[in-house]
Amino acid sequence: MKGTVSMLAVAAIVGVPGLAQGGVISDNASLGNLLSELQPPLRVRECIRNYRNSLQILHSSDNESSFQDPNTLEEKVLNYSAVVKGLKQVARGECIPTLHLTAGDHTIPGPFYLASEEAFGAPGLGDIMMFNAMGLTANGMGNHEFDGGIDEFAVMLREADYPFIAANLDFGDVELGAGTPAIRIGRDGGSCLANRGRVVRSCVVVRGGQRIGLIGRAPADFFNVIEDPATTLPGLDFVGGRDPATNQPLVSALSQVLEQVDLLERRGVKRIILLDHAQDFTGDPLSATSLRGIDIIVAAGSTGFMAKPVAEGPFNLLRPEDTAEADYPTVRVDSEGATVLVINSDQQFRYVGNLFVTFDRRGRIADWGDFRNGPVATTAAAIDELEPVAGVSELTADATVAGILDALKRTTLIQDAFFVVGSTDFPLNGQRSDVRSRETNLGKLAADSTIWGAQQSGFTTVDVALKNGGGIRDTIQGPSIIRLAIQAALAFDNTLTVLEMTGDQVLAAMENSVSRATFTDGRFPQIAGMVLAFDTTFAPIEGQASVTVPSRVRDLTITRHDGTVVELVSAGVADATALAETFVLATNSFTATGGDGFAAFAAATVLGATTVGEQAILEDYIVNVLGGNVSLPDDPANPTRVIRLGD
Repeated sequence: MKGTVSMLAVAAIVGVPGLAQGGVISDNASLGNLLSELQPPLRVRECIRNYRNSLQILHSSDNESSFQDPNTLEEKVLNYSAVVKGLKQVARGECIPTLHLTAGDHTIPGPFYLASEEAFGAPGLGDIMMFNAMGLTANGMGNHEFDGGIDEFAVMLREADYPFIAANLDFGDVELGAGTPAIRIGRDGGSCLANRGRVVRSCVVVRGGQRIGLIGRAPADFFNVIEDPATTLPGLDFVGGRDPATNQPLVSALSQVLEQVDLLERRGVKRIILLDHAQDFTGDPLSATSLRGIDIIVAAGSTGFMAKPVAEGPFNLLRPEDTAEADYPTVRVDSEGATVLVINSDQQFRYVGNLFVTFDRRGRIADWGDFRNGPVATTAAAIDELEPVAGVSELTADATVAGILDALKRTTLIQDAFFVVGSTDFPLNGQRSDVRSRETNLGKLAADSTIWGAQQSGFTTVDVALKNGGGIRDTIQGPSIIRLAIQAALAFDNTLTVLEMTGDQVLAAMENSVSRATFTDGRFPQIAGMVLAFDTTFAPIEGQASVTVPSRVRDLTITRHDGTVVELVSAGVADATALAETFVLATNSFTATGGDGFAAFAAATVLGATTVGEQAILEDYIVNVLGGNVSLPDDPANPTRVIRLGD
């Protein structure tokens, strides 16, 4: 009775008499006979055609529990919910079915993630409950869902009304703590609905009477961007294992994705979407030209986003500060010459991606030229533009989503986050594309506070500090600095680890820090006590415990805590004496255990660690050292600590 479901759904939309009240159309009746019997107006014919052949995909990624802007206090998640509602209404009015997809990094262990424990009994549950309320179809797994450890992930998964998808993660040997709910592993290629609350490599959803396959891929750098995965994620691995030296997968995810394509095609699925959390850098790129059978790739984890160059109403109406870096969608061709559409959206609930696409009878993409394709900003201005298009007088957030946010805001943790710490004369730049490619004033401030915080904790001989750019998650706009802004900027709130390192280990760490500088990777250095000059025209050196011959590092000067200056590298040549000297470095606990490829930190001698996290250290530094006021301009034209040469 497949035809019954489709025709009843269409009838309910367009109001066909009889059918909408429970009339039945036999599978044996052709569409032509149906139209002849009903003599429907043209609108019904178009409705049936749209219902069967067209699809709306609403998508986002990297939302990272960022429900409220820490500077403007804009409640982004409520606007996101309203935009999703309005865009669904637009599609419904044209009988076009909708998928709502996310491509990873649902959560990050910042204030709202943690506040869920007080409000709902466990961290991160607010995120899951909101996506449940918004009717999320599926989430392709990123890495930040796992920042709280495997037990917290398992609790979040249990509450999800949708599956978490990744073809390249192996949960078979995962070890969970006592009392933690089991991680349920679903049936690959099975129903997405039946696989809700489960991890799966692929699943199938039915829209418009058509079966649509979903496949996920977690980042190839997964185990390098999570703190101490051996401890926090015991037993989790890539399918096929990973190289113990690099943590990269031993088997390409390409073969694993294509295996799922074959599985879906054997089951008659012709329309397939890949949720690919590739990030800016991956050692295992899944380019469209190497794939087959994939129609649409929802890309995630990267810096920059896609949009059309001209806005029409709410569609492609960007936030004033934003500029797109590629067209939406970006069109590619696969290994068999078929069209592949690549789409993405900006992060942290700032946009909802919106794609209208039409398929032909073979399940291939036939048309993607709808002027409405592109991101819709989650702003009041965009919502005002969307309301008349959706045919509603007022678009508001889903009531359940609003209630969840309200419960989180009533928690002690969030109430405390509105405390005013101090002020800043300049916006403190934590923009992802900047902190991962150059020094910024917030990066310098965080690094300065790292040295001070370690020294205040008794490690008085700390010489230098390194803060990875990926550990800075937001800008502190000012002029007032509230605690929430600090918590959002340093969302992971790592403790500090103090290391004794030889000069060759320091050089290895600094080579690693700029090894992916052209990819805006999270390992990019924000430093104090050092001046680094580097050149990306030289070969990268990453993941090494010791380096004696520099490559990208052309100059590296260290000023010890006592004021002594050491030229570790000058004009691309390392000083042999300095390589054998020892230095004391403070960094966060993530990089100290080898995260982001800092193998030299993992090999160094650990002198100790702080008992408090980066957030409290930065707050105390602003109050006690800077007297409550930060006056540090962001000057990209005149870097003083991290100097890029030759490119």
